Amino acid sequence: MGLFGGKLNLGKVFDTVSSGVDKLAFTKEEKSELNMKLSDKVADFVHSTLSENTERSKARRVIAYVVVGNFFALMWAVILLHIFEMQEAAEFITGVVSDWKIATAFIMVLGFFFGSYLLRGTKLKKDK
Repeated sequence: MGLFGGKLNLGKVFDTVSSGVDKLAFTKEEKSELNMKLSDKVADFVHSTLSENTERSKARRVIAYVVVGNFFALMWAVILLHIFEMQEAAEFITGVVSDWKIATAFIMVLGFFFGSYLLRGTKLKKDK
């Protein structure tokens, strides 16, 4: 018995390969039909996700408020503890901020919410 479990029918193989290649080559009509279907789906997706009142957007805002609020609260706590010369407590809070990567979370939240504004003002392609 051979590798493929019997005789290889070349006609069937050719038909299978040619039908697969035919599916890869779109006609103009097939391309336009696919683009119409895709544009409808993309429009539905954009409509449902760009609204700032979706549950997902509300959750993102709450997470951002929590991260930013905690970062500033901890920052002010460290400043006040240094002013009142409570170095051990200030070092403890600084260690917690470092261990929990709160500063990284703060920067990521800022990048997520305000990064698009920065990129809009920046040229991404060089002029030729």
